[in-house]
Amino acid sequence: MVEIPVVVATEPTVGNQDCFGCAPHQEFLVSVMIRIHLLSPGFTSPNGAAFLFPLLKFHESLRQSGMMLKLFFRIEDDLTDCDVLLVDSKFHKFQWSRNREQVLEQFGQWAEQARVIYCDTTDSSGSLQSELLPIVDKYAKSQLLHDKQAYCRPLYGNRFFADYYHKSKGVFDSSPEWSTPVRDKEGLNKLVLSWNTGLADYSLWGPDLMKVYRRLPIKSLLRFSKPLYVADKHRPLDVSCRFGITYHRETVAWQRQQIRELMRNQLRTDKLNRRQYFKELMSSKVVVSPFGWGEITLKDFEVFITGGLLLKPTLDYMDTWPNLFIAEETMATFDWDLQNFLAVLDEVLRDVPRRTHIAREGQRRYAKYTSGSEAAHLFVNHFKNMIAFNENR
Repeated sequence: MVEIPVVVATEPTVGNQDCFGCAPHQEFLVSVMIRIHLLSPGFTSPNGAAFLFPLLKFHESLRQSGMMLKLFFRIEDDLTDCDVLLVDSKFHKFQWSRNREQVLEQFGQWAEQARVIYCDTTDSSGSLQSELLPIVDKYAKSQLLHDKQAYCRPLYGNRFFADYYHKSKGVFDSSPEWSTPVRDKEGLNKLVLSWNTGLADYSLWGPDLMKVYRRLPIKSLLRFSKPLYVADKHRPLDVSCRFGITYHRETVAWQRQQIRELMRNQLRTDKLNRRQYFKELMSSKVVVSPFGWGEITLKDFEVFITGGLLLKPTLDYMDTWPNLFIAEETMATFDWDLQNFLAVLDEVLRDVPRRTHIAREGQRRYAKYTSGSEAAHLFVNHFKNMIAFNENR
């Protein structure tokens, strides 16, 4: 198995129209290409779509940097005829409970033929498919606990925040589960960051375009939303706090239920249709975005493109890429116990310069990694680091 090559460009060829509908570019031939295969079920879920989106959108930039990517939507004979094999966790989502040993055996066979990177696209930072750590070469995850040692103990509800609410607030799930702890700490060295769900289209029509793309893969449908409404614009509404509270895990629902109760006498918190919802986002100074199945929700990115101030529970225990969740830089935060929730909300509403500055920076930074001129370069560099190996087998 070869080392990830240092790519050396030769003379440029004539520029061609980008295959994803972008502006013409100069195409550079590279001396060595690393072959990367990706096994995925496709655009079957929001997380799965967000995982594939930048790989498809920036496919040509990856190729120019010496990385030839090929997608597989089923297992084929030449799946491991590559240098690096990426496996989207969604591919085996429904097989773990029924055919666990068979899945592990399959990964073992792949690992004998190629470098294997398991790409965990689940919502939460808290749990791992830890039995794969001894088998795969790397384990890439959208969000990682900053203290990786925490993966060595079981977490109630498979989530760091669910474990917190269980222990500190006495919240019990009707069907309790615990994460499987990592037994060999050496396996923690295989953990790397992939990218979070922010790298997709979260415009008003984004979800519909993704549904169309799933059935009709026209590459021009893949586009990031530019800011729809800048942060400095007049916003007649103070707060938007729309979200569902129905989860079959009580530890996941608890935070949302408590916030809804705190806001019950101040404003409506029930859901709107998408057009009304976006109109409210663009009219709101502050948008409350609690945790859902995971810490990061699709609403976070809708807030960035509509320009309100994102208000979330603190996320300083977690790492993600791109890092769009920095307290007092791109968002305002409140404590998990919600004791300071109303006080923080009141503070950001009163402090107009602070609120506007944070909202503006959140929007600017999100655009930098999506629709910005350097977005492809930033993603390619991150991807190259994610798949890099320093030594031959």
